[in-house]
Amino acid sequence: MLVPLTFPTPLCLSGQPNSQTSVTEQNFTDEASSKVTAWRLDRASRPLRVAAGGEFGSIYLFGTPTPGDPTVPQSVLRAHSPTATTTVQSGLGASSSPSPSSPASPSPSRRHSRALQSPSSLSLNQALMKPSARSRVVSGVSHEQVQAPRNFVDFEDEPERLKDLLKSNALNKQTRERGLVDALLSSLEKGSAIERQPPLPPSPALLPSNLEPISPGSSKGRVDPRFLLSATNSPIITPRSISAPPSPLAAALQTVDIDEDAITLIAHVLPPRCGVGHGITDLVCPERIGLLISLQESGDLTVFDHDGVCIGTAQCETAAQLRNNTSRWTRLRVVQIEEKAYLILACASYRPPYPYVFGLTDTADEIPKKDGDFSLFELRVGDPYGVHPASLELLSHWQVDGQAEASDLLRNEIDGSLSFIYINNAYHVISQPMTIIAGFEVPARARSLTLSSTHSRDEPKSLTIPNPFKALGSRSSENIGSPDSHRDGIVPESLAPNTEFSRLRFGQECDAGPVILSSSPNALRGLCGQYAIRTTGIFGVSWTDSEIITFHLQTDGMTLCNSFALPLEGIEKIWDVRFADGETFVVFGNTARWYKLVSVGANGHPTGDSTDAKLQPVPTRTVSLRTPIAVSLIGASNELLTLRHTSSGRKEISIHASAASTPLSRDATRQRLWRTQLAALSQQSYATLTAVLPLELNLIILGYSDGHVRQTSFSALALTRRTSPLGFSPPIEGSLFHRTSDISISASIQSLHLIRNERSGDRFIVGGSDDGGISVWTLQGLKLCARFVQFIAPLLHVVQIRQQEENAGPLRGCALCVSADGTIAVIAVDGFELLYVIPGASSPLSCIRCGGGEGHDLLMVLYADGSARLWDIKTGEFRRAMDKEKAKEALRSPGWFEIPVDDRDTRPSTCISNLSSGYTGVDSICTLTIALERFMKFTAVDAKASSATPVSAVKNSPQSSPLTHLRTLLSTLLTPGLSPDIDEVCETKLGVISSSGSVGHSSSAWCISETVSASRALLIVATLKTMALYDEICDDCQTMIMFYATSLATVVGPLFKAPCVIHLARQWLDSSNELRHAARVLFDAGIVRLSDEESVALVDAWQHHLPSLQPSAEQDSKQSGLALFLCGYMAVEKYSLLSTSSLVDTSNSIVLYLHDDSSSYRALAIDLCAKGFQIWQHYVDAMVMLRALSALTTSARKENMPMQNVGPQARLAVLQIASSNTPLFMTTLTLDILNPKTLEHRKGVMQLVAFLIRKKPLILYPNLPRLMEAVVKSLDPNSTSSRDAVLDTATEIFGHVVKTFPTIDFHMATQRLAVGSSEGAFIMYDLKTATQLYVLEGHKKRPAACSFSPDGRRLVTVSLEEGVVLVWKVGSSFTSFFKPGAPPRQGHSGSHPYKTLPFNVGDEANMTIAGTLEWVRFEWPSERSVRLRIRESTLSFSA
Repeated sequence: MLVPLTFPTPLCLSGQPNSQTSVTEQNFTDEASSKVTAWRLDRASRPLRVAAGGEFGSIYLFGTPTPGDPTVPQSVLRAHSPTATTTVQSGLGASSSPSPSSPASPSPSRRHSRALQSPSSLSLNQALMKPSARSRVVSGVSHEQVQAPRNFVDFEDEPERLKDLLKSNALNKQTRERGLVDALLSSLEKGSAIERQPPLPPSPALLPSNLEPISPGSSKGRVDPRFLLSATNSPIITPRSISAPPSPLAAALQTVDIDEDAITLIAHVLPPRCGVGHGITDLVCPERIGLLISLQESGDLTVFDHDGVCIGTAQCETAAQLRNNTSRWTRLRVVQIEEKAYLILACASYRPPYPYVFGLTDTADEIPKKDGDFSLFELRVGDPYGVHPASLELLSHWQVDGQAEASDLLRNEIDGSLSFIYINNAYHVISQPMTIIAGFEVPARARSLTLSSTHSRDEPKSLTIPNPFKALGSRSSENIGSPDSHRDGIVPESLAPNTEFSRLRFGQECDAGPVILSSSPNALRGLCGQYAIRTTGIFGVSWTDSEIITFHLQTDGMTLCNSFALPLEGIEKIWDVRFADGETFVVFGNTARWYKLVSVGANGHPTGDSTDAKLQPVPTRTVSLRTPIAVSLIGASNELLTLRHTSSGRKEISIHASAASTPLSRDATRQRLWRTQLAALSQQSYATLTAVLPLELNLIILGYSDGHVRQTSFSALALTRRTSPLGFSPPIEGSLFHRTSDISISASIQSLHLIRNERSGDRFIVGGSDDGGISVWTLQGLKLCARFVQFIAPLLHVVQIRQQEENAGPLRGCALCVSADGTIAVIAVDGFELLYVIPGASSPLSCIRCGGGEGHDLLMVLYADGSARLWDIKTGEFRRAMDKEKAKEALRSPGWFEIPVDDRDTRPSTCISNLSSGYTGVDSICTLTIALERFMKFTAVDAKASSATPVSAVKNSPQSSPLTHLRTLLSTLLTPGLSPDIDEVCETKLGVISSSGSVGHSSSAWCISETVSASRALLIVATLKTMALYDEICDDCQTMIMFYATSLATVVGPLFKAPCVIHLARQWLDSSNELRHAARVLFDAGIVRLSDEESVALVDAWQHHLPSLQPSAEQDSKQSGLALFLCGYMAVEKYSLLSTSSLVDTSNSIVLYLHDDSSSYRALAIDLCAKGFQIWQHYVDAMVMLRALSALTTSARKENMPMQNVGPQARLAVLQIASSNTPLFMTTLTLDILNPKTLEHRKGVMQLVAFLIRKKPLILYPNLPRLMEAVVKSLDPNSTSSRDAVLDTATEIFGHVVKTFPTIDFHMATQRLAVGSSEGAFIMYDLKTATQLYVLEGHKKRPAACSFSPDGRRLVTVSLEEGVVLVWKVGSSFTSFFKPGAPPRQGHSGSHPYKTLPFNVGDEANMTIAGTLEWVRFEWPSERSVRLRIRESTLSFSA
């Protein structure tokens, strides 16, 4: 799990304070915006979301702010009453500003202001005591507190809004919300986000698909206690009895409302690949699903939810395109085909290879016509319970002989058919039907269909610019766009190409005729179409920069019934054309103009008869847009959103709405939604951060634009300029840096790398500057060692070749410095001498091979276009150039090895790193990622070693301790201001001080989504659990853990989004032990918080995926393990709510995993078995479950469970079951010892008995006679093999029993075993024959101890409750020969004990069983003298 932390403090050295807000905003201002889109999250509440794409591939999300966000202008706040309002400031130093009449806040020495303190502020006694989970939740709930704020509606000024509110029923809508998990925590392989303070309206967690959403004021919400306790157990509580004063946030919401169209910057999202050449080219948000789909020019297709969570990624390009980089992906088309299924068409046009690397132009007018590339994907939206997560599947990839921009994918809403239309290079309109094959049909069809490999035309023998698509023969088999296919008229159906099991089938291709353009032939900019509502067929619009051509394509797809140019008075340049609905399209330029399709007759007048009517667009309204950067149509409404530059250099987002009553008027309502506070950065006189190299937590190297490198640490980056009560202070007189380089290189440092001199062991920093220079500094003192200026492009990678590499030849011990244009500089590390400079090529470098030839002195450089160059390292000469095949042939000879063209060898493997997605601006530079699990392991080792060290003795220094790093991480994760008492614990007890760093959101972090809340709570609890290893702060850490696990809902208020239990369950399955414990704490609290309806719906959704219901191949899948986790723990907590079938399936699944030696989820089954055995025993054979669990206690193998060895866990589970189900457990043990399936099984059970004797002797005490009898019988001498197999284990058991239980004794010489029973009798066994000899009955009450005399002829027994000691003769006698098994004759009548010795020890006679095990013992000073010790008393007598 990677945690992105942003530290704006070192960003610039101007002396001005930096913040997360200004950094992200400045990044948005500086990065050129390429695309913008906007959508409404819900038609009833109408919150607005905006996404803007940048030239480096980043996406900026804007959303409706929450009250208390300091970035919200006062103009968007609307007070409902004239009463004084409370402003809750967000950020790390969150506080409330009281009204002038409010009392003054306490001393400012405390980090978090206590102005938030109110009757709702939880004191430590209220919030941190440990009542039961259910009663705790109920006690803190108030019906008044959860009442949602009502939107103010002006019935005269807003009739349309009133109509929408009356028409829309919020109780019939479902909102599936996800969080910023990728942005906040998830692996950067899926993407990363740098967040700040996003707002979101609340939505119910785990909303069942068959249930209505619960309104905040409804009695069906979580505030109703009948959902937290079962109906039979819940008392009837009046609202007054369970009410609590409103929380600070709730109080603010009752008096302040936010304008629904006000927005604020909430997230900077980084897709998996960012930087130059990965700019955003299109953003689409399909209606009603709240998903954002982005396309980058490099072909990366990414799907986000409305909060920035990456839920799917795919690559549009084929392998050939990736290698040659000849496609620029520009457009997306999204079509809904099912309720939760969408088709995504990505379009790409030809461009020169790698224009962004070599500075080549990619202007459309200057690029020759090339085939367009298309990739079709199927997006399936996931369900609210995570059973079927969202999926993105590539259906097919194909090419046409036309421009990709002039194409569209259409769906007929009447019959559901799909059509692909495009304009080819001859400017003919081509249409082709498409069919999507169901996924389960693909294997069957693949067996019966054969792909054609025939090309549509001969490959050209020579081309000025190579066409890799033709050369690779990757055309579709249906010959899309081929002149020959048009001539033949009919093309047989076939599968789409390039996919062995393609799910796309094309129909007959039809040429409908030409469209006449007066513009430049290469200037076609786009095409969009729509199935006509008033007439049959397709209405299409194509355009250039200055011309629009409309056409009506008939149903048969063969003819264009009319095609004409559209007059465009007042529009200087056309940017885009979009259909707003089935009858309206909008033309975007410097003005936006709506056109409505009207049916006209032959005379040109409107007609209602659609038989012979033609469609003609009629302008209806116009809106002036000034000069925007990008524009977007908001859904099917009349609203437009624009992004533009102001005259001061700021960026501004505005919304435009025109009135329907003035069709052609340019007057429209324009509202500014947001504007940056800062203008774009100009040339600054102060140094700014340009590169970061994190090596260790205590060693982070920063590169600046002034040419200096500086050293800092993780804790120093986050510290503020003040001192905490525990003595923290900024290092070195308040300076952020521990060390600064001695000499400036007079250039901006762009990259930093690490190399090592293997001879001396010294480490060095290699930096690349913007002037093409290479600089080397010592790591120890940051002394400048060398500098070379050899590149045109900046340094990109540094690769070090080890001395041990025998095939490296002259390159051993050298560092290869690779620039962005592929130039290689070879530098000797020992002495830093520049040896060679290998020039770049017309294509980027992809691979380096070294070691060929007899002296291993050859170097082959391979490039992305398949070409290669061979160099002689020894002489420095260029040998020859070759193609890909020749290079492969040369590399088949021995001696070659690959040199990776990246920093894998020089990049240290630590728990801290920088973003690997690529440069996207200043905030990506000052963002570091923490590998949380590795970080926890590192700090936990120190915590265990120094747990007794006083915490106050740990000071902050350049060599910070692991505890300091834990405090630093915790300070960035916490959300202060929720409770003054908790803030005080953090500062005064834990030593957590203010941090300049941030992760995700601050004040509104708990109001975003269930996943965001779960992720942040998981990080906090995991960090606190590691800190709890220090004894001095353990209790305070537990207090914090309880607060964040159980009390957030009360202190945050009605906007609180409870942590998602499904996300926590996934984290438990995927994480190591460092996070598992934290996930389990939050999960247990989460399922208690769920209502009855939510709990039942969750189990119903996952029950069908339980392992017992899956085929053998899928029983051990992650899906099945997650289903068992959710259903199992829900049953343990709320089994009375679940159906019998779900309990049976869950029980069978547990048994299945217990018996599966190869299962990865045995640990889960063992834990569930221990937690809910009293439940499962009613639905499965309890003895079978116990036997499986007992077998794991001794025979479990560690390799069967990667997470941990299940043996110790199984033993703990056995102890727990034995404590709660003793009779059943003892019966099973006894039967398995007496009648085992195998000797190995009997041995394992007896080992388990020995373990129980050591750990839980009181569990076995009532059943000792039965257990000892079974162990004795296992030593039957008539079964030699069985006796030999268990003899050692039985001996071990007897040893532990005699040592643990005073009522059992063994005499070695005679092999006699005496076992006392709770009824007062003592049973004598002969272990030689494994038989019972006789029973001595003399005590009337429970005996306390027994002991053999040294010669074995006497046995003394004692009962404290009776106050008597009995002496028995047990040696061999004359009568034993005549009556085998009979006891020796005692004194008197023979049946009474040999001696009876009464005594009185007072209250000691009432000693507990546990007390007798510890305090009662016999001692034998001689053969007939015995002492009885009872605690501190000693009784002596003669036997």
